[in-house]
This record gives sequence, C-alpha cells and structure tokens, in this order.
Amino acid sequence: MTELEGQLASADYVLLTPSYPRPWRSGREFVRTRAKAYQAAGLSGVVVDSSLRAGSTPEAGTDGELPVLSVPPEELTRVLDAAAEAERPVLAHSPEPSTIHALLDRVPAQRLAVWFHGYEVRDYRRLAGNHDSRELASIRTARDELNRARFEAAARLFTDAAATVVFVSDFQRQLAAQDVGVAAGNAQVIPNHIDGDTFVARVRQPEEAAQLLVLRSFAERNYGNDIALRALEVLAEEPGFAELTVTVRGFGRHFRDETAGLRRHRNVTVEERYSSPIEMAAAHQRHGVFLCPTRFDTQGVMLGEAMASGMVTITNPVAAIPEFTDDASSLLPRAEDPWAFADAIRHLLANRQLMPELSVAAAERVRAQCGRAATIDREIDLIGGLSA
Repeated sequence: MTELEGQLASADYVLLTPSYPRPWRSGREFVRTRAKAYQAAGLSGVVVDSSLRAGSTPEAGTDGELPVLSVPPEELTRVLDAAAEAERPVLAHSPEPSTIHALLDRVPAQRLAVWFHGYEVRDYRRLAGNHDSRELASIRTARDELNRARFEAAARLFTDAAATVVFVSDFQRQLAAQDVGVAAGNAQVIPNHIDGDTFVARVRQPEEAAQLLVLRSFAERNYGNDIALRALEVLAEEPGFAELTVTVRGFGRHFRDETAGLRRHRNVTVEERYSSPIEMAAAHQRHGVFLCPTRFDTQGVMLGEAMASGMVTITNPVAAIPEFTDDASSLLPRAEDPWAFADAIRHLLANRQLMPELSVAAAERVRAQCGRAATIDREIDLIGGLSA
C-alpha cells in the first residue's frame, strides 16, 4: 500500500488544488481555510497540490495534521485513480481544462464537486482593460485557444448532471453560462467563507472616519486601486487632508506607479508587501474606513473581510458586489469615477455619526451571508452527499 492509499483509507475526501499556501508561497488562502474548517468539524482529508513542475518527484508533507501531497501534473491521474478506487469524494478547485477531462474520465461524477472562483470559466475579453492594446495583440492567439479549451471542458462538466459545480456568486454562475454557452445543470452557489474569528468585529467610532486603509493586490487593473488613490490625490488638494491618516499596502506590477502621487504626503504610509490574513486583520483594527474600489469581482473577499472586522467600506456596485453589500452596509459611489469616490469619503467625514451604524450593519451582513453556517456547513453537507 502506498502512502497515498494509506491516507485515503481513512480520509473523508480528497481536495485537489493548483497550489496550496506555503511559508514561501502566498495565495489560495481560501482553499486552506476550507480544509482547516473541514478538519475542525471532524472530517479528515488529503490535499493534493499540483504545482510541481513536470518530471518532479512528488513531495509529501503536512499542514498541521492535514496531509498535503504536492505532485507534478502527470501524477494527477494516479491520484484520481486512487481516489476513485477508495470511493472518496473529490473536491477540485480551479481545475485546468486537462484536469477537468481527467476528473470526468476517472472519478464517478456522483462523487465529484468542482469549484470555480472566477477566471477559470470567464472569457478573457471581459477583463481586456487589464492590458494595453500592444499586450492584447501579443496574447490574443494564446488566450483565444485557452478560451476554447476552458469552455469545451466546462461544457462537458456542466452537462453532466451527476457532477456538482460550485460558484461563489450568482453573478459568476450567470456569467459562466453566457461564456461557456451552457448553464451548469447541477450547480450550487456557495460564497467563500469569511472567517469571523480571524476578522473580529469592532464597532467603528465617529472619529475613525479619518483613518483610511487601502489593502489589496495591485497586480491587475480590475482591482481598481487607482480609483481610490486618484480620489485621495483629489482630496490632497483640499483643506483638511493633512488631518487624515492614510495607509496604502499591497503589491503587484501597478503598485509603484499608482502610489507615486501620494508618497510625498507625510500623513500617507505606503507599504509594498504581501499581508497574511492575520496581518490584514491587524491592519483593519488600526483603521476605520476601508477603501475598496473595483472594476470586476466575482465575490470581493477582501471587501468581506474588512466588513467582518467592522470597518466602514467604500466600494463600487459592479459585477458581484451588489450581492454582498448594499447602501446600508457600505458607501457605493458611481463606478469608474475617482471624483465620486472622493465625494463618498467627504460624505463620511462630514457625517461621522454614520460610522457606528454602517460598521454594525457590515459586520452583521457578512456573518449572515458568508459566515460558517452559510458556507462551510453547506460545503460539509455537500461532501456528505457525495459520500452517500
């Protein structure tokens, strides 16, 4: 019996992911959060991370007591065959087209659930604004081929009524149906879990309206950070700006260019770095208002985490955002408009008594919609159904 077969003998599920968080590698925290929550609920599982290069030797490790097996792509079929032989549910996050085909070929569909988080079943042209015309011209052929491969694999999955497909928002579900050309026949909408134990709610007080935080990836323009930073540049030309405390933290290819205009201000702290969930929660607690503009989000996890912390959030009502907040929980200025975003900040500064009310509403809403009962518990029920 191999080590994998031994682990599968006592496992309740196999979780397949393109990568898994490591001390030296960030990202995919939402996968780790799920696996740890399942473990805390009494489920044992095996995480299979397919991030190793082709030809690499598989590496077995652990995350606490959770087994984590890292494999090269060519080893996935062996893993899937072992899971099928052991009759274990397979939970696949963000699979590549070739992985979707392998899953459907080797895992009984009634024991398969596939999570899509956004890019995997979305036409790349929807985010064409992330590239200039030269970049688009250089990537068009490759991206068109990737579209074709993704949508062909997704259509095969969507039309298998026995396989479960999970989307993180109804917006994403509808968009995938448009782009793939067929709706998923057996779909569930389960948002990503927002951990209220990590992001602890604290009611913001009126004086905290002057403590502003921007904390997000600057890797792509759809995150919209330039909207908030341009709004701050507008406010910087007005009396009273020096009374604000502003922190801008993040990383990515646009970070230095987009923060250049604010670096000269003594009341603005600019930090180019990644933040762990614990570091994000700590930053939340030191500020009152979270500036979270967006051009496109399939859920808006960082917005939800700030809401869970009780921050008063300013965002744009586009894409999936209206599913996860409203004007009772956030300020929602017009999209693609830094001056409207600046007006929202001015409004909060002029009406600071709104801070506690918005803070409480945000924390309550995110716990009701993305707390454990609405997310992890539903996923555990789903795993139980796959095991039947």
